Amino acid sequence: MKKGILSLLLVLFVFSSACIGNIENTHTSCTSVSNGSANSTYPLTDVPYGVIELDTLADYGDVTVVQTTYGYVILRNNTKVFLNVSEAYFFPWGFVIVKTVPDTRSIPIVNASFDRNYTEDSRNITAMIGVTKIEAYDYGGHILWVHESQPPYIWELKLGRGYQKKGISYPKVLISNSTDYLFVAEFSRSFGNSITLPSFTGNTGNCLCIYGKEGIVRRFEFEKKYEVENEFLQSLGDYTVLGFQVPCEDGSPEYGRIMIFKGSEIIFTRSFERDPTCLCNVIHGWARITPDGCVFFGLFNGYGFYCRGNFKYFKNEKD
Repeated sequence: MKKGILSLLLVLFVFSSACIGNIENTHTSCTSVSNGSANSTYPLTDVPYGVIELDTLADYGDVTVVQTTYGYVILRNNTKVFLNVSEAYFFPWGFVIVKTVPDTRSIPIVNASFDRNYTEDSRNITAMIGVTKIEAYDYGGHILWVHESQPPYIWELKLGRGYQKKGISYPKVLISNSTDYLFVAEFSRSFGNSITLPSFTGNTGNCLCIYGKEGIVRRFEFEKKYEVENEFLQSLGDYTVLGFQVPCEDGSPEYGRIMIFKGSEIIFTRSFERDPTCLCNVIHGWARITPDGCVFFGLFNGYGFYCRGNFKYFKNEKD
């Protein structure tokens, strides 16, 4: 567990409530999605002099994507264009780029104090922050949709005797792509990204969004009382797996969650409650996907295995 002495002291002052379960629904305010202008073609340029083409990354018949020493060459209609980004995600319908841009926004500032009793208040301020934008384009360079990550918040923590700490908590954004869909998971961070306190409950949240050519296909919102741990998101072919662990107020694991998708459809989802006899994590933060959609993932003191509708747990023999 990554909680230290400071976490234990905070628990003594703050929490008396029991651990609670997770919540999922099909709506969330943690994303901002918009349709783009059909005139934007700025990501694609002529191929610069000196570009060395390497391996073919994708071949969709009339479109071929080739990796270069920096960026990508896209062959379409017997012409070549250059995509001048360090990383992109490619699909039969287009490509997705991720960038962080500075912008002035109204964001929350949270003041928390531990002088005898815990108190918290918040207000909004205007500040320059980094905004993560995920933009989708067709292979003609026309923008399809834009996803903006949830905003960060500023926190000020006072523990008495003059001890004070300040910082800004950006959400953790995980991105993965299957054959036809882009998966974006966002997990809010609590004060200092290390202290066992409830995650700020303003416009932030824990969510998963699935995108296709026309924009968002599905979205899920998860319980966000505490900062999740051991989160991961990865894909292979048509299959994608999301996992994370939710702690109790004392920093020990409460439960873990696994979701496995084929395309945009859920083929397996399960919450795993903590085992009081095992001093171990519920979810270990890793998974392996086989080409036919079977999934291994770290679970308790062993691993879970899902394959073709069946799930089994295997305990490590040395334990």
